Amino acid sequence: MKKEINIVHYWGGVPIIATSKWLSTLRLVQKCAENNWNNWLVLSKQPDDLSLVTPFIEIGCKVIYQPRSKGNFDLKSITRNYKLMRLTKCDILHCYNDHTSPLIAAMLARTPVKVWSKLSMSSYYEKGVKPQGLKKLMPSTRLTCLLANRILAISDAARKEICNQVGFDNKIHIIDVPVQLERFTCSEKVDEIRESFHIHKSDFLITAVGHFIEVKGWDIAVPAFAKVCKSIPNARLLLVGKKTSDSFYQKIVEQINFFNLKDKIIFAGNRSDIPEILKVSDLFILPSRSEGTPAALIEAMASGLPCIATNAGGMPEVITNGDNGYLFEKENIEELADKIKSIALSPELEAQFIINAKKGLQRFSIERYVDTTFNHYEDLLAHRK
Repeated sequence: MKKEINIVHYWGGVPIIATSKWLSTLRLVQKCAENNWNNWLVLSKQPDDLSLVTPFIEIGCKVIYQPRSKGNFDLKSITRNYKLMRLTKCDILHCYNDHTSPLIAAMLARTPVKVWSKLSMSSYYEKGVKPQGLKKLMPSTRLTCLLANRILAISDAARKEICNQVGFDNKIHIIDVPVQLERFTCSEKVDEIRESFHIHKSDFLITAVGHFIEVKGWDIAVPAFAKVCKSIPNARLLLVGKKTSDSFYQKIVEQINFFNLKDKIIFAGNRSDIPEILKVSDLFILPSRSEGTPAALIEAMASGLPCIATNAGGMPEVITNGDNGYLFEKENIEELADKIKSIALSPELEAQFIINAKKGLQRFSIERYVDTTFNHYEDLLAHRK
């Protein structure tokens, strides 16, 4: 008789909208359920929109709410998760945003298969600094890698970062970021969206999707946009995402006031219609200081937008500079402004980027992500000790 498999998907956060990342988790749970595996999904709290968890419950997945770990080594989190591993008779623990304490718990509970998805670059990379003192040992990352049977890195840049910091190259496999390509490829143009933001048809609309936090680089986008407006007075900048950091939000507001851009920059907040917003945009920019591999960039490319991103993290693995988009050096306001103007003033270049950007996007499909991840599960189960 085939052994029953119990898997805990330890998200360690809470969804706000149905992003590609969230949908890929749902599809992965569905794949496990189709193979008669028992699923548990761990979130840090109940989402405001309960329809986000309903599809999980409908396929028999049990949703558990518990606080994220406080710090990298949280005794309460270890205790909670030890009990969870024992209660579920867990065969596979797959950690995403919160990992060290849950993995310690899984080790103590003798969970056979432990997987960690490395979804972003470290804070040291984002800030461009090297750890000092005992932090050079990277105790949390080192222990996570030691305890995990397999590490699924979202980009080659994320893989190299782990290797440079703590080693464990033999455990690391790259799985491209999953994107709901069909949602963005097939979305329809909704002209009313421009009207709702008071953007005219003749305006050149530049869109950035992220949130108000320093790593997203919107404080680079605003002064670059100010330079663009001198050459392209009908340019508009739409910032889509939540106000995560009040202090960074205030910094952006102060920049807008300084450059007198209040009538040209729009805050859209959180939106569920991002595919439609991208469809009515003219250019997508991603000025992030760091990204593993950004789903937002791939979504924009799938939507048929020319794109500009920072030459950092996993972004050069998506954009080949001058072929399917532009890369600019991190923090370089002048270069970002020049490349925005190059696209805005050259319809031929814009068309070239759009055509080339759509080539090879299938490697980012949710289906490929789910199948590859599930194959890793099966391989680890077959070789478990």
